[in-house]
Amino acid sequence: MKVLYTSDLHGEIDLYQELLALTISSSAEIIALGGDLLPSFPPTKPYEDMVPNQKTFIDQVLSPLFKRITKTASIQQVFLIPGNWDLGYSYLFKKPTEGIIDLNQRSYRLKNGYELIGYAFVPPTPFRPKDFEKMDDPEAAWPPQKNPSYIRASDQTDQLISVDPYLYLRQRETIREDLNRLPMPMDHKRTIYITHSPPFGTRLDFIQGGKSAGSRSIRAFIEKNQPLLTLHGHIHESPELSRTYFDRIGETLSINPGQFTSTSRDASKLHAVTFEMENIDRTLTHTRFHDRF
Repeated sequence: MKVLYTSDLHGEIDLYQELLALTISSSAEIIALGGDLLPSFPPTKPYEDMVPNQKTFIDQVLSPLFKRITKTASIQQVFLIPGNWDLGYSYLFKKPTEGIIDLNQRSYRLKNGYELIGYAFVPPTPFRPKDFEKMDDPEAAWPPQKNPSYIRASDQTDQLISVDPYLYLRQRETIREDLNRLPMPMDHKRTIYITHSPPFGTRLDFIQGGKSAGSRSIRAFIEKNQPLLTLHGHIHESPELSRTYFDRIGETLSINPGQFTSTSRDASKLHAVTFEMENIDRTLTHTRFHDRF
């Protein structure tokens, strides 16, 4: 079964158009999107306009595009998780679209017996939206926080509430606790996890300055359970800095395709991977990087 995976499109229409073109040219059977699907900053700039702007993008761009994708002959399903900027994510499912599946903290068993499991939350970032952030574990360090930060009042309103990020995040469960409550797969060797954050201390979580900014809890989870494959995003620049988009944690292959950071207009912008689920090592291809195992 052929998979197309990408992440961190952030409402960029050009990237979504490339996604549609790649869907057709690759003959992918399923698509997985690893979060940060929606525009981060509204044109009007105030954070208070973020959710209405994301809803407008869903109505005018994303929902029509998903309908086109699901009508592509080869596509069976599109699997989604939110990212830390996707405060309006729940609106995607207000009007269900056949074949579009919310995978966040859920599992889905495919016809070939493989399972997909998703998880959206990331360790604290320096950014203000906090809906999809949690403490990694009680010992993990935080970057400096912006106070006030914001959370969405509820799925029923577009209103944002200002919060003290330190107090708010300390009141929530940790990523470590969440991971222990994810659905248990039938067989980890036939399971693909999609988490917005990459694992800490790998070639997938480099930020400027060469530091790691991934999740220690996600890495420990992978080390313990050794799934077939994990797919990530969140840190756009990591493949540019590490010069690779994959790493291994024990027997598990982990991938962060990154996302467009170059200013060249001549090259394809979309960072994405395709692979055959049953034979990943021999079929894995990146749209911009050409290193192989």
